[in-house]
Amino acid sequence: MILSLPIYRLIKNLCSYFNRTSNTYEVVDDETIVINSGSLSGLILEFHYNICQVKIGRRLNLCLDIDRNTSVDLLMHILINHNIIKEADIPPAP
Repeated sequence: MILSLPIYRLIKNLCSYFNRTSNTYEVVDDETIVINSGSLSGLILEFHYNICQVKIGRRLNLCLDIDRNTSVDLLMHILINHNIIKEADIPPAP
């Protein structure tokens, strides 16, 4: 069960984003997104109430505070700024 509205909205928007790109994903336990293939393959986003833990494989790389204003674009921009992903890995918007 998803615990908070900001998490639900962000997960829903991320799923829509990944559906529009060449990245296949899996939603585990309603609050974890695992990217299985594509340019972001291996990325794991674990959501816990008001934080997002970003992992590559099983290694924790970044822990972010999120709120209802957190968007997919903002999340991707933060991941680029922290060298988790490269700007070239982000597919152009359809």
